[in-house]
Amino acid sequence: MAALSPATQDRLLVLGLGVTACAVIGLMRRMLVYYREAAAIPQAENKPQYITQDVEDSLKLSTLDKLLDSPNYSIQEITAVIICERALHDGQTIDTLLYYITRPDHDTREQSIKALSMMVNSSTVGIINKPKTYAALVKSLEYCITDYEHNAYDPEWDNWHLRDACEQGCLSILGQMIDKFGPEGLVKSRFVDRWLAKEPWGGADADERQLNFMDSLTKPYRLNQICLPLFRDPAARKQLEDAKLLPPNKIVYDDSETLLDIRMINGEGTAGEDFDGMFVESRRRRDQSTEEEHLRRRHREAMVLNDGTRPLGRGDIIERES
Repeated sequence: MAALSPATQDRLLVLGLGVTACAVIGLMRRMLVYYREAAAIPQAENKPQYITQDVEDSLKLSTLDKLLDSPNYSIQEITAVIICERALHDGQTIDTLLYYITRPDHDTREQSIKALSMMVNSSTVGIINKPKTYAALVKSLEYCITDYEHNAYDPEWDNWHLRDACEQGCLSILGQMIDKFGPEGLVKSRFVDRWLAKEPWGGADADERQLNFMDSLTKPYRLNQICLPLFRDPAARKQLEDAKLLPPNKIVYDDSETLLDIRMINGEGTAGEDFDGMFVESRRRRDQSTEEEHLRRRHREAMVLNDGTRPLGRGDIIERES
């Protein structure tokens, strides 16, 4: 076998050195990449932090007091929520607030009402749904009658925003309670004659007060959150009649004692006073056809031309021709 020439040996040596250098460079690169990835610190994920019930219960009152003075608004808000939830589920705290709500001093009542308003909402108002709460709120409203001078009744605007903060707070809480549990609590606490009837409804004339009150029921006033459920409830409506806010009704029954109609005692069923057409679900005779019922309703339709400056008379009513 012939020996390799010096030139061939030099080429093989250069080729071997080149292959070895590439292998060393590739190996070093892989080692450096592996070392870089191993030495890199992975970025931590920002996981949301939640306050568990155990953490809330472990917070002392002194700690909560300090957190309320925090310059961070979010911390103040969360702390206030924790305090309100604790107070709402503490019967003694609720009873204490209700006690101060019934005090004659206006500032004491206002602070207590604001605290109770902050604690309750539409989902937690059931916790305070008890006779003691209704009695305390109505008692506070009685004091509000003489706390400040109320605006005279105006049919063109709602004076809700001009009411005292204490009065607004009581009515707002009562509105939430009546919306979820009905007007029974207000009826038992005599809300109508203790406060509603003492509102300025247009002077001492009974007819004018009745017209103004019924006119207010047809408008989107804030107070109607309470007045409309009272109007629809039979027991509450009886109180409204006794308080001279509604005219007395005569209920006509047939032989089967089925409610047929509701009319005024003086026989004048007007558009403003027609309870069937406004809010009351009327019932028709069992032996009466739909056509007869429709015809009967057509006979009852009327137009009232009265601006409220004089008592309502028969001449103010224009009945529709059949």
